[in-house]
Parts: sequence; structure tokens; C-alpha cells
Amino acid sequence: MIMMKEYLRIGGKAYRAEANWNAIAAYCRRKGVADLAGLDVLGNVGVEDVIPLMHCCLREGERLEGRDLDLTEDDLGSLANAATVGAFMQLYVRQSQASPVEDAAGSGKKKQADEGI
Repeated sequence: MIMMKEYLRIGGKAYRAEANWNAIAAYCRRKGVADLAGLDVLGNVGVEDVIPLMHCCLREGERLEGRDLDLTEDDLGSLANAATVGAFMQLYVRQSQASPVEDAAGSGKKKQADEGI
């Protein structure tokens, strides 16, 4: 699986963000979601849910970099603005919609477009 690292700049520092299963599971625990039937919560992220979701994704990204996240949720909320939230939501959508099979083998749609089909 090919995985592109993505970073968010927050408070003048770049933090790696990953919307992988570890981050999603951590967010679901915070929301009290205990089974797969409750995963629809990920499709309906409310304003009050953005910072906890972002924090889980940043914590996971930093873990993958071999670092601990040095921001609490409150710190993150204090530093985040509309541009930060917008950039995170784009990253989240991009990462959560990517198929690991397509990432590894290349998207069939892209291949068809490259071949003029």
C-alpha cells in the first residue's frame, strides 16, 4: 500500500495527520460508538466534533512519525481557525475515501483516462 504523508500547519508547526482505522477507532471511542452500526457518525461530523476528530488524526499521524502530539484538544481548538478546519476536512475526506487497493495498484479510472478510454 502506498501511503502519502500529509501534514497540517498549526500554530507555525507542521503536524502529520492520518485518518486511518486507529484514528477513527479513537474518535468513535470518544463519541461512545461501540459497534460498526454506529459508524454513520463519521458521515455526520458536526461542528463540535471537528476538533476531537482532528485531534485523533493528528495524534495518529504524529505516532506514525515516532512523536507524541504536543497539543491537547483545547490547545488545538485555540489554534485552529476556519482555514485550518477546512484544510483538515479536505484531508480527512481525501484519506477516508482512498481505497488501499487503488492506492497500491493505481486507480482503474486513472488508468483508463491515461489510455484514452
